[in-house]
Parts: sequence; structure tokens; C-alpha cells
Amino acid sequence: MQVPTFPTYLKGKTASLSWINGSDCQEGIQAYLRSARGDPSAALVGTGWLNALNGNLISDWNNCTRGSHSMDNVVQLIHQYGGLAYLTITMDTQGADAWSFQQGAAYVDEATKNPEYINSIVHEVQRAHYDGVIMDLEGVDHTYPSIQQIFATFNQKIWAALRPLHKWYGIALIHKVSEHDEYYTLNGFENWNLLAHCADFIVIMSLDQSYDTPGPSVSFEWLKQLLSYTLKTMPSMLTHIIWELPLYGNSWHQEQKKWVFDGILTYQAARAMIQQVAPSRIDVYASNLNDFYAPHLVYSDSSGVKHAVWYLTPSSLYSIIVLFNETMQEEPGFTSYLQLAFWLRTTQEPSGFWQLLDTLYWHAPSAIR
Repeated sequence: MQVPTFPTYLKGKTASLSWINGSDCQEGIQAYLRSARGDPSAALVGTGWLNALNGNLISDWNNCTRGSHSMDNVVQLIHQYGGLAYLTITMDTQGADAWSFQQGAAYVDEATKNPEYINSIVHEVQRAHYDGVIMDLEGVDHTYPSIQQIFATFNQKIWAALRPLHKWYGIALIHKVSEHDEYYTLNGFENWNLLAHCADFIVIMSLDQSYDTPGPSVSFEWLKQLLSYTLKTMPSMLTHIIWELPLYGNSWHQEQKKWVFDGILTYQAARAMIQQVAPSRIDVYASNLNDFYAPHLVYSDSSGVKHAVWYLTPSSLYSIIVLFNETMQEEPGFTSYLQLAFWLRTTQEPSGFWQLLDTLYWHAPSAIR
């Protein structure tokens, strides 16, 4: 079999990237250590939180080191295992004290004019010895005048600032299956065609497929829709795309016969919840715990409120990846290997998944063996 060759912005048995969240850093590090020898690269959500008013970076949500908000020890740990460490730049746009989408857009606009906004990012990369940056802005007003072009210019400027330092730059894009899909209020500020010329690589958030109604967090059919839109808008980046997949499930409940999204649910929490539900409360017609790709349960609690839980097993997530990898190999001009990222690392993730993942390229079609 052909020995896998990966782009130099990823290292490991598979071309994969772990995502570690500073607000749950101890859990994330424990999970990372279980697979670090084979898949050592990681992106860190910690010291890259943006203050939308002045462009400064905030690090108040980290608990990696007792008595400190620093994530420097995690960067050092990743390097010890031979991996690459990426600084994730993001903005808090959820919750009572969050920045508004309008403030997010205003930040991006100002950053294209004020060099200090970009300098603060570059300084943190150099200070903590990160190997690169992943821009992960998800709360930007899509109605802000010319925001798509402004956001592209913003990314071009950061990419240009990092290039002389030999640091990698990637952009994380909110999933999109058409120009004006159902998530347009969230992804409308991103123009994939423009952004294909603004980074070394692109991360496509191939997660959170279902929101308004219960369903899978990712499916093979949905990945094919994402791929179709990618081929339409940024075909030249196909070999430089990292597909971000979920290590979690989701839950919903009903209010006045309408489904309300509760949030993400870890694998172990989903399994524990299912085991506690009495068989008499299960909607057997809407449930299928034996669904190979996405086990799901619909049940009513003691108050009569209906709930739904969908999750992924280690084998179901791996099987989806294998199918998608085979699909990618059929694309003309795609001679690389599937590149993956996973949100988020925790000891509550599906156990045994990373051992399965490390066998991925043994399932590659003969054309690339």
C-alpha cells in the first residue's frame, strides 16, 4: 500500500486535528493524551478569544494550569508529541454578556484598517510558539455592508502577516450546502469563493447538521451535499480542506408540540440517559437504538414532555468517515488523503474511536494504494 503523505500542516497516522477547549482543558488534555502518539496535532480554543471593541485577545476561560489562564503548557505538550499547535481565534457571541453579531462585523471591518488588531494575533503566535492560526469567527452580521469582501480582506491580511514567519493559516467555515441555505443568518458573511484565496487551508465545520428538528449531527448524505457545494465554490482547495466532525450527539425537547434544541450531548452522557429511560416511556415508532449510523431515542419524561436524543457510536462515526473517504478518492484530481478535525476532545467522547481512525487509510481505494 502507498505510504500516506500528508500536507505539512498536519502530522500523525491520519491527517487529523484534535480540538481542545480551554474552558474544559483538563478533560481535553486527558483525552488528547490517549491518542497523541498517533495523532498529535491540535487546535486550542483559549488565548485567542477576541475583544470586539479593541482587538485584544482574552484568556479568561482557560483552566489548563492552576492559578493561570495560560495554555502555553498545552502548546509545549503538543510539540513534545511531535504535533503542530494552532491558535484558534474566536469571539463570544452567545449568552447574556456576548458580543453582538453587529459588533463582530465591526471588529472585522476595523481589523482591515488597524494593523494593531492583527499584530495582537501575530504577537500571541510568536510568544507561545504556535505553529499557526485557525480563524473561527461564527458571529458576524451578514447584513453589514460589503461584509463578504471585508471578511476576505481581513483573512488575507492575517495570512500575509503570518507567511514571513513560516506559520500556517486556516479559516474555519460554517457549514453551507447552498448560497442561501437555512443557516444563512449564520454563514452569510462567508463567501467560499473569495475565501479560497485567503488561507493555506480551509476547515469546513461538518457538524450540527440538525438543529430545528431532531436528527443526526452529521451524516454521509449531508457530507456529500457539503462536498458538492465545495466543488462549486472552491474546487482548487479540495486537497487543502480539513473536514471537522463531531465527537458528540444532541438532544431536544418539545414545547407546544415544537422541538427546542437543548444542546450537544457527550457520548457517555447520551448512553447514560438512554439507560435510565423506562421502556414504557419510549416512542418505539420514532426511536431506533440499532440504527448503525445514528442511534436515536424519542421518549416522554414523567411530566409528559417529549425528548429526543441522537448520538454517534465509535463504529458509526468511523463508518461515515470511511464512506466519505471513498467518495473523495473518486473526485478527479484528488490524490491526497482525507483530512479531519474533531470537536471536541473530552474523556466523555466515544471510547475506541481514535484506534479505529488510525486504520482509515487501510480502507483507501486501490487507486491510491
